[in-house]
Amino acid sequence: MSSGQFAVYLNANARHVSPKVVAAIEELVHPDDLFYSETREDAQRHAATILARKYPTVFTGGGDGTVVQFINALDVLTHGDSARIPVLGVLSLGTGNAMSSLVSSGNPIQDLKAYVTNPSQDISPISLVSCEDHLFPFGGLGIDAEILSDYENVKKKMAVGKLKPVFEGVGGYFMSFFGATAPRRIKAILHNETTTVRIINVGERAYQIGPSGEMTRSFETGETLYDGPALAVMAGTVPVYGFGLRILPWADRHPNHMHVRVGRFNVFSGLAAMPRIWKGNYQGEGFADFYADGVSMTCSQPVPFQMGGDSFGMRDHVVFTLRQGVVRLLRFL
Repeated sequence: MSSGQFAVYLNANARHVSPKVVAAIEELVHPDDLFYSETREDAQRHAATILARKYPTVFTGGGDGTVVQFINALDVLTHGDSARIPVLGVLSLGTGNAMSSLVSSGNPIQDLKAYVTNPSQDISPISLVSCEDHLFPFGGLGIDAEILSDYENVKKKMAVGKLKPVFEGVGGYFMSFFGATAPRRIKAILHNETTTVRIINVGERAYQIGPSGEMTRSFETGETLYDGPALAVMAGTVPVYGFGLRILPWADRHPNHMHVRVGRFNVFSGLAAMPRIWKGNYQGEGFADFYADGVSMTCSQPVPFQMGGDSFGMRDHVVFTLRQGVVRLLRFL
């Protein structure tokens, strides 16, 4: 294919960006249209070049962090003008691949070949959550971010040599949870330490979500959605966190709302319900669910915080707002 028709932006550090995969991609993409990124600075530099060349379509190759970082670089450079952001194809080449699960066949080379052979116009607009001038498809406060932080620490220490594939996949998350997060949570329970959260609707009318995803009780601007104990508070516009975990099953039900979910489990009951939670079909008192386009969350103490699968330290207060139709994703399902 001749240069300039589309670009491919690859995270050189992504789990599945192997020499074999790179070689296959290089057979399909003009060398002038292939961009490799290793740092955030690379993302900004390549995003500027891609915008200057006015590629109509760009494929990102990596995990959710790669896609989110690239979208944020484009958003900054376009000053929030989503019309200037090219259509994005998301190649499943990372660890979690939550965003690619919405639109990809799961085979990145097959998706790219299909586009080269017959450029697709099957496009799915997607809204994103915004917090602290950062866009992301899912984020949270509490145990999900705590597990992620523990996973990143374990991966730095253990994901080397022959053990690297074990610790970089879902196994690494389970090892991090049982080796670090769970003991810390159990200690908190024994010391009667409980985190509470107050969530206030700061957007338009919000709704409590019923057991089948239906809108039930409504909340006006300024009303409290939830005030009580929480193991985790999550919000997003995509149902999947990664690895098929459908933790926000109604996130894409209404494009003008994000799904806000409060986990009220203790660590033991959460583990018992995990098979149903993973599939997205858990029903019970363990969650409180809401549709909203703007929420203020205040915790009783600082807790781990993550956006788009990347750790962002500790927070006791955040505000999540919805940005509608930020990007358009190519569909290969």
